[in-house]
Amino acid sequence: MKKINSRMVFEIITIIGILIFAVISLMPSATKRKSVRLDHGRMNYSGAMLNHKFDGHGTLHIQKEGNYVGNFANGRFEGSGEFTGPSGWRLQGDFSKGELNGVVKLQVGNKTYAKKITEDGKLENAN
Repeated sequence: MKKINSRMVFEIITIIGILIFAVISLMPSATKRKSVRLDHGRMNYSGAMLNHKFDGHGTLHIQKEGNYVGNFANGRFEGSGEFTGPSGWRLQGDFSKGELNGVVKLQVGNKTYAKKITEDGKLENAN
């Protein structure tokens, strides 16, 4: 009779443990603020990360190329962002799945150029 009682207790504890781990594994991950160095230090990222990917607002510095400040999703540019080149020019636009879309603004010195990217990838003057 003692073996049956201890076996029941062991089975109940095992089931409770399985349920706890199942709940933990199904919980959504939370974004965390991190800073990482990539490509042997030539790229630095500071911002939100989720599952080891850029996700949320962040800053990406590319050595000798410039800085991107904006939004990321699943490791790609997503939403609004601005890239500033080493000589001071700035490119502002909206991204979808890592690609520019909609109206793109380029500022070089005191001149600003605005173009709209159409669905077929062509440029046309922005209104």
